[in-house]
Amino acid sequence: MHLNNNLLGISCLVAGALLTSLNIQATEPTIDYSLELKLTYTGTLYSSTDNVNWTKVEGATSPYYVPVEEAKKLFFCAKSGSDIPPQPPVQEEDITIPISDTVSLEMIWIEPGTFMMGSPEDELGRSTAEAQHQVTLTKGYWLGKYEVTQGQYTAVTGKNNPSWFHWGDDLPVERVSWDEAMEFCARLTEIEKAAGRLPKGYEYSLPTEAQWEYACRAGTTTAFNNGTSIETEDQIYGECPNLDEIGWYYYNSDSKTHPAGQKKPNAWGLYDMHGNVWEWCLDWYGEYSTSAETDPTGPETGVFKSERGGYWWSNALGCRSASRSSNYSHYHSEATGFRVALICTGEVEDKNITIPLAEDVDLDMIWIEPGTFTMGSPEDELGRYDREVQHEVTLTQDYWLGKYEITQAQYEAVMGTNPTDFKGADLPVERVSWNDAMVFCAKLTEIEKVAGRLPAGYEYTLPTEAQWEYVCRAGTTTALNSGKNLSNKDQCPEMDEVGWYRYNSGGTFDSDGDYNYDGKIFPVGQKKPNAWGLYDMHGNVFEWCLDWYGDYPTSSVIDPTGPDTGEKRIIRGGSCGSIANGCRSAYRSSYYPGNRDGYHGFRVALTPVK
Repeated sequence: MHLNNNLLGISCLVAGALLTSLNIQATEPTIDYSLELKLTYTGTLYSSTDNVNWTKVEGATSPYYVPVEEAKKLFFCAKSGSDIPPQPPVQEEDITIPISDTVSLEMIWIEPGTFMMGSPEDELGRSTAEAQHQVTLTKGYWLGKYEVTQGQYTAVTGKNNPSWFHWGDDLPVERVSWDEAMEFCARLTEIEKAAGRLPKGYEYSLPTEAQWEYACRAGTTTAFNNGTSIETEDQIYGECPNLDEIGWYYYNSDSKTHPAGQKKPNAWGLYDMHGNVWEWCLDWYGEYSTSAETDPTGPETGVFKSERGGYWWSNALGCRSASRSSNYSHYHSEATGFRVALICTGEVEDKNITIPLAEDVDLDMIWIEPGTFTMGSPEDELGRYDREVQHEVTLTQDYWLGKYEITQAQYEAVMGTNPTDFKGADLPVERVSWNDAMVFCAKLTEIEKVAGRLPAGYEYTLPTEAQWEYVCRAGTTTALNSGKNLSNKDQCPEMDEVGWYRYNSGGTFDSDGDYNYDGKIFPVGQKKPNAWGLYDMHGNVFEWCLDWYGDYPTSSVIDPTGPDTGEKRIIRGGSCGSIANGCRSAYRSSYYPGNRDGYHGFRVALTPVK
């Protein structure tokens, strides 16, 4: 028979009642017993802990027996044949959506990250509408591997094929307005929601301009996503060999569209981002920001909707990664189609964690997505030092970082001691050496392993210098993670909202105008957090990092860990005794790993084992 969840709930209640009603006395002779739930079914048996995600019960045959205590925690269902119950896609994995028996939609998972949107002033073919600025996308999304085809469009909408070039289901659909592209997305959302394949907080839509360009570039900074550019003035409007391998444009298209996926994909596996048909984006068209942005969606209102990527009649300049166009939302053209995105519209799964260290002491950890950022400081940043050479850093693995600096209560719960001068349970621990901090991490790793809470392949440790600065900045490129620069490198009002430093943590000016410092540390979390929810990254106490101190590289690096050996270990973030320039996001200092100095504390990371 087929079992449903209601039947299982009844079975569990009956089993619980049986356990309650049995009153077995501990007298001789004793009787051992166990209760099991008998499942009789046809087809294939599946189990679930949440009634959403289902797993085939390998080796199960009917009847199948389950201990009652285990059955209370599970749902069961049976499916005819070997059909797997529909499940939402998993982040970080590419997916294929079955639209019909013969038509599917392939989607590529796009990790969140930071990139430079727009074009540099020396890029051949650029326009003034492409002002370069840094953009951070904080949420991952899926994007169509190909432009939506005519076969996909008709299968989802049930409408006739509107395309001018209508002789192939694998050709990109065109003559579709922005309004009709959004109707396609809404219909696909309904279909996938009804099928149980839509992840929570997601819907099908058009990508924003930022999402489109980020995915098109796939880590490149050149005019085209194969790492090349327009090389001569003649190629701007003429033949451009660098474009031939990746896109259909005026000089190779024979004045028509071509089946999806015939040209070379970019590094992330996306095809036809250059040429073939223009692709609608979600945004109203407008001028770019000239400062860093996070998750931009364009103007709130406008006249035209954005289009990207160029089309089969475009010259090379119109097919560049940064090239922009626009049109009325109701406009139809054989030049314009679209690519569908599966984007986050609300809160996704909260991956932040809280670790119970003692009965009334917890450790809050913030989940950090991988990404790319510019480490160090620009040469015109007030208060910078030569040791802060700017270079691009890519972090490929996710990790957790403490929401706050480690407090005295947390340190004492793990280590059993409190070395601090300024006593207070919610004050950051200080007078802790690098060696002490690493012992703390090792003990915490062992505690969590024994408790069964340690994620497989992870350990508690100190963050690398790159991990620390990436999190401190939280997408910003300014001296402070509030998005502001210093107005004075000594006493600076911009520091007041984000951190405790020399001029707000205690002290007075005398009659001669000299400042007499008599500072102290403060409880964690009293200042404004950064965009990722981390507190006190500027000031209060210096924070140890994992690395030996050394010179920065001058080129791009991936997952850097500093020199192999050295004399001193890195400390970051400044302290309550530091002046403003010593609390900047890029500021670096170092100290001997065995020394216990005032105002030296740390923040713990949970990272993949190296």
